[in-house]
Amino acid sequence: MTIPKAGTEWPGGRNVRDLGGRALRGGGHTAFGRVYRSGAPEHLTDAGWAAARAAGVRTVVDLRNAPAETQRTADHPVVAAEALRGLVFVPAPTEDPADAEFLRVCGPYLDHPRSWSDNVRLAPGRVAAALLAVVRADGVVLVHCAGGRDRTGMISAMLLHLAGATEEAIIEDYAAGWRGAGAYSGHGWVYDPDRESWLRQRRGPVDAEQLEREVAARVPALREWVATFDSSALLDSALLDPDDIRAVRALLVP
Repeated sequence: MTIPKAGTEWPGGRNVRDLGGRALRGGGHTAFGRVYRSGAPEHLTDAGWAAARAAGVRTVVDLRNAPAETQRTADHPVVAAEALRGLVFVPAPTEDPADAEFLRVCGPYLDHPRSWSDNVRLAPGRVAAALLAVVRADGVVLVHCAGGRDRTGMISAMLLHLAGATEEAIIEDYAAGWRGAGAYSGHGWVYDPDRESWLRQRRGPVDAEQLEREVAARVPALREWVATFDSSALLDSALLDPDDIRAVRALLVP
């Protein structure tokens, strides 16, 4: 069961949620106001950034691949420089879009938890760097990708797993991110394994029944990931400092 928290209505924000309020295996819930997750923040207005800053956000961790996914477009609102003053933006892509082995193995499942274990196996340094970018950040963190469902879902699931969240809490958070992304229309990059190339594709908004079918199709793989994910192996493989390992595990613990 999740404890809801108000205060994530950031004007222009897409798929914005606090990682707090998720049930922990030992009892209690993850801490509010430490990590937020969302879709691309370029949709935030001046008022939206003001709301994020009022929530304590000082660091924005971007999981997207630059420059293809990070350029502003005509549908993004113009934001005053003052709205972003004092914020730190950290690039932390979790995948290498030019890695042939990554594309062969993960390419067909980039929108599916089936890719997560292979993503970690093939790019442990990138995944660990994304986790470190969150835990080493100054102040409250906003972590995002494009839609806020796949890469953000993976990193959020890892943070929850490391904190000791229950299986159902992790699944609930992932499903909420998937549904949240489906509420918006927009363009994104997908990998076509038949053509062996990246394609820009428009998606959404998606009707509720279709979203539930998509979530249901992914839950079995997510349950398997929760049962088999070896957080210690990931953190050790990246040769993290013991203090960083402790900090990652404690980030969401009240």
